[in-house]
Amino acid sequence: MGVDISGKNPIIRSEKPQFPHDTWEEMSDKAKETYFELSDKWNKENPGDYFRSNWWGWRPIVMLSEMVNGMRDLGLALEYWGSNDGRGLDTQEECNKLADALEEIGKEFFDVEDVDELQLCMGSWVTLDGKFITSKVEEDLNEEYHGQLITSPIVTKDGMVVKSAHSVDKSHLQRFISFLRECGGFEIW
Repeated sequence: MGVDISGKNPIIRSEKPQFPHDTWEEMSDKAKETYFELSDKWNKENPGDYFRSNWWGWRPIVMLSEMVNGMRDLGLALEYWGSNDGRGLDTQEECNKLADALEEIGKEFFDVEDVDELQLCMGSWVTLDGKFITSKVEEDLNEEYHGQLITSPIVTKDGMVVKSAHSVDKSHLQRFISFLRECGGFEIW
């Protein structure tokens, strides 16, 4: 589960590939493969049409957006971005402001520190293999790191290596920035 984000007035460079829904089962594997290749190509050429994320990847983007909105005094309405009710930004101008601010913070962390993942400490922690940790260890970590951005795993007092369960990798954030630059406003569903 996650969010599906649709551009309100996206820049479209080509006609979207279609397939006959009623004959999908009858299509050959090669025809299906061709459709998916054409669809992937179209999505890359038209990034403002649609963006998707699971909740674990979306929450850090929302947190980053809220952070830069406050830091840069952008004045954007970001309420209810954690739900699927059609909220979002109304204009391309608003999207450009957010894209510029996210790009700046991305450069600050990804380019300077040469990392591929930015962790946002929002209260949930996991081991490097994705297992949740005990509440006592989590409590100690939250006391020290909650609300911070970190770029590498943390070693706990007892030697366990953990990371925030909420993180965004460089390519995912860049896809969202590309989406923002060409969506004409958006709705979160």
